[in-house]
Amino acid sequence: MNLPGRRSRGSGVVLRWLRQAQLRLQPGRVAASVAAVAIGVALALAIHLVNASALDAFRHAIATVNGEADAQVRADQGLLDERLLDSIAAVEGVAVASPVLELALQPDLPQEVDASEGRGSVGRSRRLELVAIDLFAAARVTPGLLPVAAERAGSAFASDATTRIFDPGAIFLSDAASALWPDPELVVRRGGETIRLEVAGRVPGAAAGQPLAVMDLGSAQWAFDAVGHLSRIDVKLATGQSLAAASARIAPHLPPGVRLVTPDAAEQRMSNLSRAYRVNLNVLALVALLTGGFIVFATLSLAAVRQQQEMALLMVLGAPSSLATRALLWQGALVGIAGATVGMAAGLGLAWLLLNTVGGDLGGGYFSSRSGNLVADPLTVLAFGLLGCVTAMLGALAPALAARRLPAARLLRSGSQELTLRRLRHRRVALLLLLAGLVLLPMPPIAGLPLAAYLAIAAFLFAGISLVPVVIEAVLGVARRMLARPLWRHPGAWLAVTRQAQAPASAAVALAGVVASFALTCAMVMMVSSFRISVDEWLDKVLPADLYVRAPATLQGGLDPAAQQAIATLPGIARIQFLRSIDIGLDPARAPVALLARDLSGLPIDRQLPLTGPLASPPAGGEATPVYVSEAMVSIYGYELGSTQRIALGGEPRALFVAGVWRDYARQTGAIAMDRADYRALTGDATVSDVALWLAEGASATLTGEALREATPALAHAEVRSADRIRALSLRIFDRSFAVTYVLEAIAVVVGLFGVATTYAAEALNRAREFGMLRHLGVSRRMVLRQLALEATTGTSIALAWGGLLGLVIGLILVKRVNPQSFHWTMDLAVPLHILVPAGIALLATAAVTAVVAGRSASAGGPLLAVRQDW
Repeated sequence: MNLPGRRSRGSGVVLRWLRQAQLRLQPGRVAASVAAVAIGVALALAIHLVNASALDAFRHAIATVNGEADAQVRADQGLLDERLLDSIAAVEGVAVASPVLELALQPDLPQEVDASEGRGSVGRSRRLELVAIDLFAAARVTPGLLPVAAERAGSAFASDATTRIFDPGAIFLSDAASALWPDPELVVRRGGETIRLEVAGRVPGAAAGQPLAVMDLGSAQWAFDAVGHLSRIDVKLATGQSLAAASARIAPHLPPGVRLVTPDAAEQRMSNLSRAYRVNLNVLALVALLTGGFIVFATLSLAAVRQQQEMALLMVLGAPSSLATRALLWQGALVGIAGATVGMAAGLGLAWLLLNTVGGDLGGGYFSSRSGNLVADPLTVLAFGLLGCVTAMLGALAPALAARRLPAARLLRSGSQELTLRRLRHRRVALLLLLAGLVLLPMPPIAGLPLAAYLAIAAFLFAGISLVPVVIEAVLGVARRMLARPLWRHPGAWLAVTRQAQAPASAAVALAGVVASFALTCAMVMMVSSFRISVDEWLDKVLPADLYVRAPATLQGGLDPAAQQAIATLPGIARIQFLRSIDIGLDPARAPVALLARDLSGLPIDRQLPLTGPLASPPAGGEATPVYVSEAMVSIYGYELGSTQRIALGGEPRALFVAGVWRDYARQTGAIAMDRADYRALTGDATVSDVALWLAEGASATLTGEALREATPALAHAEVRSADRIRALSLRIFDRSFAVTYVLEAIAVVVGLFGVATTYAAEALNRAREFGMLRHLGVSRRMVLRQLALEATTGTSIALAWGGLLGLVIGLILVKRVNPQSFHWTMDLAVPLHILVPAGIALLATAAVTAVVAGRSASAGGPLLAVRQDW
């Protein structure tokens, strides 16, 4: 009656014995599997936590600026008329209407402060957000912006903070801003004027890591030539008032181009803008974990082969038929638990390190501040640990299921290893995966993300790995038939080719991780290289001039016609082009769109903009103004070629005809280009914000830049940049943005090397009896080692070729589907052989060296010792 219980307890003892034996006899392979899972968990967890922490920091920064406002009044473009404030404050249900002016300053940095401190992306290191407020209104709506005065001996400000904020030139800095600008005086350039502001205190309510400055509204308007203008009006409703009802009452008071938005719109815009970048980074981080899963698969498959005769003997003696399956699943679970535990700890440390070195956006340029505040939800950390466990269990599932399909009596016979591993071939499954990938590939993005494209990539990858035994059998079978005579004259080569051709399943298990890691590495390298080459070619098109200068951000309205005329008459200039750039809000949930008004009438459009296709002619007699939109405008807002759209310009809705689509890598949120003459006619705005200069033959760029500053006081402190310098800076920003991707690519290769080393080592140990038999037949130990090296080289070469082909397919999907659906731009495919070939050679060398080293150990004993258990 107690037999079942005793049998269960006996099985448990056997399982523990098998687990301990596996760990004792193969510690290196187990450790490599644990390390692979740990690396994958650590990378995925770290990148997720860094992104989550960056969004949390941004959320806190927005909460500080927005305070307790229920709604905000904002203009789609430009600033608000201050007279609108009284109208909003008088609306029934509005308790407080708080005026706010927001400006982007670039104060001079002290020499002892590195320009790279406190930044999250290149190009924003000197940017300081200024929020000018009405102190009394802000106390009820945005109390987090209220400043606190600093007591300084000898300061001209002897009063408390309540009165000090009204003094001209008084500015209050957050702790993060004070770290960048520690001096008691802040120097800001505005045109030819130098504005000196005295740091009168701090802003204690600012979020950690947020460079923020606060001034009195009137003082800021006067200092920065914004009298009568506001950036927004914060609205706090009376108790019991609904936002919908208040919005209906406020709407009649809003002029065209002005709208009422919710305070969390900025947070939603940033989340939408950075979401694709964050998701893509997370997917790339999971590549290492996926490769680790294949290493677990290979390790446990070879462990199943190594233990199968012992398992069969135990089953013949009465152990349950599920013993082998349970043993392998337990081993996979232990590898997963160990790897996940190490990975969770390493992921937390790596996330903290990345936050304090690279920044919250990991180089993407979406978040301007760097914060060391790590936000780690325990459930999230455990979820990534569970993901590592599940990955290891899935890697163990296939060999575990294959181990139970053959009868124990058959497993006791020699040569049963290949039959066991042949069970891992699934041609029908591979065909179904290929069909699923083809169905998923043309599907549109889901919730703005290329989820279907990622599923198609996974389907193609698993299909390709499932076909590895078929590929090896076909390639080596052909090679064996075609090279039969030459191979027969070289016994080592004949043995290597014949063995792999007749035992493709064994070779496929060893090479599955190689195929996976190399395919994904190839795909990532091709994607990044294609993007970089496309950006380089795009820069050639959009930077035709010799010099470029931009009006300072503090110069409200840009350069007037008088300044433009002064620039046009400078000597040494062969040609000049002016550009007016403004932001237009088309959707509160999305970042503004750039409207670029430039002189387009001088040359054909295809020589001025990198068009992606043909132009469309406006209908005869139409009143719509022709414009040229970036690819993002087509995918986000539906501005199709040949369509007519309406946008508020100059306070009136204007009809715009989409005459062309162009490629723009600088503005992910979208851009609209139009002729500057049309822009002036629609808006009456004759100012410009950018100037492009073509130098006359023999003219000096340095002297021309100095003459430009002298002739135009508004540009006295502006930076004049050459096209080569802008190109170098742009490519440096690109490389910084993809620095994490480069690291992930390198880690994928390293994990692949782990897989090659561990699987070939296990393969050599599993074949100790085979080597002993060869030694009995007169094959020297040296020839056995040569055979192993040739097998490793041949098999890895096939795996690299097959993985490269899979990588080409996946890379093509990344370039043609994932990137357009994620970032709304297209690019041309490039295959960087100068990167892929050395990576492949490294994998080949590792395979050959590992096989020889493991072969030495496997063949170290005498032939009799190797075959003593054979029957």
